[in-house]
Amino acid sequence: SKVEKVAVVTVDGSIGSSLSYEIIESLRKIRTDDDVKCLVLRVNSPGGSVTSSEAILEELKILEKPIICSMSNYAASGGYYISTSCEKMFANPTTITGSIGVFGIKLDASKWAKDYGIRTDYYPHGSHAASLNPLVPLTPRTKGNITRLIAGHYDYFKNIVANGRSMSVDEVEQVAQGRVWTGEQAKEVGLVDRLGGLDRAVSYAKSTHTKSESVDVEYWPRKKGFWDFISGKESLAGIISEAIALVQNSSDETDSIVHLFNEMSELKFAERPHFMLTMDEKTALDLILGRD
Repeated sequence: SKVEKVAVVTVDGSIGSSLSYEIIESLRKIRTDDDVKCLVLRVNSPGGSVTSSEAILEELKILEKPIICSMSNYAASGGYYISTSCEKMFANPTTITGSIGVFGIKLDASKWAKDYGIRTDYYPHGSHAASLNPLVPLTPRTKGNITRLIAGHYDYFKNIVANGRSMSVDEVEQVAQGRVWTGEQAKEVGLVDRLGGLDRAVSYAKSTHTKSESVDVEYWPRKKGFWDFISGKESLAGIISEAIALVQNSSDETDSIVHLFNEMSELKFAERPHFMLTMDEKTALDLILGRD
């Protein structure tokens, strides 16, 4: 008979697009492994991007395996957010957790740009489309829109916690507001279930969700070597090879091209918005040389 397994997935560091991609990639492989009977989510993160945290949480929701959370040094903000899908939450007495809150930053460099003769142009699709552009000034309307956006994220965060912890939204509000708690305090206010480290969480997963005495523990994400980045199905070379094979074997070339772009969109490419700045030669020299 096959050996039952417990998978330990470690979320280590600030949660951004690169880390979320790596975690989601691991979760999808674990989901298809029938030998994995339980997942231990090891969180050592102060939080990060709302979008990236949401992506990890949604992937955990469809895992279809029991999930136990083990908090390390900290599991705050987005780190706590992704933990809310777990059936049991373990924390060390000194773990820093909670920080149930949302904040946003709007950089207003419009006056600086004007002083140095920098101009920007854009084609907005709505009155607030360029709100986060640093060269667009912070107007009262823009400030109100950003405030509403942050408040909406905060309400959503509280609802996620309320559903995961079987608490009312009002009860969550009493322990939220961006405040942080030690693991010991978090247990007292209902934000975690038990005190203990990774070993205790893994032992709980084995005793509760496996039947055999011999259980393997796998650790994810797996470390990748240089060859993994330049070969294999998920590398750029692998995707292009697969697309070429589809073109050769398919009568519909359009479907193959669409598949190629869909696959490439899931890679860890640095897709960031870019701004083009223009200024006259004299202003540019003054800026570089630090002349007034």
